[in-house]
Amino acid sequence: MIICTFTSRSAKIVLLVTLAGVSSAALASNPLDFSDEAVARGIDYDIGFNYDQFGAGLMMVDVDGDGDLDIIIGGAADNTIGIYENDGTGNFTDRTATSGISLSAKSSGMNAADYDNDGDLDLLINGWLVPNKLYRNNGDFTFTDVAPAAGLGLVAPTFASSWADVDGDGHLDLYTSVRTFYNANPTRNKFYHNNGDGTFTEMANAMGIEAGNDPTLLSAFFDFDRDGDDDLYLGTDKGSGGVLTNRLYQNDGGVFTEVTAATNAEAYIDCMGIAVGDINFDGFFDLYLTNTPPGNKLLVHDGIGAYIDETVSAGVGSYRVGWGTVFADFDNDTELDIYLCNMLGENRLYRGSQTWPLIDEGPSAGVAEISNVFCVAIGDVDGDNDLDILAGDTDGKAHLYINNSVDASINSWVRFNVVGNNSNVFGVGTCVDIEADGKAQVRQVRSGVNYKAQDEFTLHYGLGASKTIDTVTVIYPGGEIRILTNAPANQTWTLYPQSRLGDPNGNGRIDLVELAAAIAARTAPGQTINPGDEIFDMDGDFDIDLDDLAEMGLGIRTPSVFRR
Repeated sequence: MIICTFTSRSAKIVLLVTLAGVSSAALASNPLDFSDEAVARGIDYDIGFNYDQFGAGLMMVDVDGDGDLDIIIGGAADNTIGIYENDGTGNFTDRTATSGISLSAKSSGMNAADYDNDGDLDLLINGWLVPNKLYRNNGDFTFTDVAPAAGLGLVAPTFASSWADVDGDGHLDLYTSVRTFYNANPTRNKFYHNNGDGTFTEMANAMGIEAGNDPTLLSAFFDFDRDGDDDLYLGTDKGSGGVLTNRLYQNDGGVFTEVTAATNAEAYIDCMGIAVGDINFDGFFDLYLTNTPPGNKLLVHDGIGAYIDETVSAGVGSYRVGWGTVFADFDNDTELDIYLCNMLGENRLYRGSQTWPLIDEGPSAGVAEISNVFCVAIGDVDGDNDLDILAGDTDGKAHLYINNSVDASINSWVRFNVVGNNSNVFGVGTCVDIEADGKAQVRQVRSGVNYKAQDEFTLHYGLGASKTIDTVTVIYPGGEIRILTNAPANQTWTLYPQSRLGDPNGNGRIDLVELAAAIAARTAPGQTINPGDEIFDMDGDFDIDLDDLAEMGLGIRTPSVFRR
């Protein structure tokens, strides 16, 4: 196990680029294949006329902490927010009537975050010209609106919000995008600093990230420069006129500097969706940006500090009215696919490949809905270790596309749940780089993604033919790094920070009961741990042996220690 903290951005980049080798071996996969099973699985939700707010949000998150993904959807004609509980098999029970969530008017964006660090996910629902809502999770599929007390009851043409711990204090801060001057409303974007006591202080102008009078549709927090803190990218509407642009603000320890021009991140487009992912395996995050018919943009990070427009080479311009979009490896072949929601045209699913141009397989895959779709979220709702798609449909029913693409005998996978290294319980902002058979991949835990949506918090990687992950590099907000080795594929693992190892009850010390549990979980030579025992793997090599027991404090002493 290697634990270190980098203070030099250049040192971090050297490490990540070194890990970012690309395997030349290509792996054949089955055709992409999905079936819309929303109604059959209990998601019978009618989305009404939601053009006023340009779509209402949706989420795939584990609301009750039982290990499976529940579903939340907005946009009904009567403004009801649909809440659906997963029974563990991908079938759902409607909990809407008893949830305590009630809106007097239209919802807009939505996402989930543990703003109070109590270990469960709370819900942020943007209102459309009505107060925003922050629903504290009561733990039993009921919620209490605490927005007025928290200082988050903004009334404005709000679109999407996103969360990040921008200053490393362990509390998630909130950025809310406002389409400034919609219906002559002069409200600008808001940044709410989390005070750690259930309240927030608005600081967008003071921190230089208000974006003036830009009509901002969405924001994306991600670690652009891989220095261990989240930078901020804003998607700006009406940029196709050649004046307004998207904006990129670089974060250095909670201080933001606009670097849009210096990084070639402008994108003069009507930006309505932002997907973040590493499409070329170099350890840096690329951007896919939706637009009106002049065409979407694929901005590929050059590995140094700027973006290159690779739209034409990749063949992903689309040339429709695009909205929500995601990067995801739907067939577990290691390549990131692109799913794209369109208005006035069919949705698209570009099959990932290092051979460009990419091919749109949406029609053959069964996800090319021809309607007006604004929002999309992804996650594994049925527990079969591939990614499913939740998508809206204006004046129609919500779609739950179950993924049938993956043949387990062909492509492997690995999934990681991240435990934060401070009071940021879900580890939002944590980057996890893996390397398997010479190919590197990176994902980041993010809260508030795509367009008005929330994906699952578990990080999912397709591995192709690989059966072992050579290295897992966990980079926590603030720069702490933990490196693990020889992680078995085809498992879901929990990644703990150094401060939690050996301490399941989280009281800050390792006691005799925990030592006994570690001994009980000890693996035989050549064997690996089982999911659930990761917290006792002190040296990160996926076994529990005398080295781990020694690091816990037991050394090679006999069990007589328990007779003290």
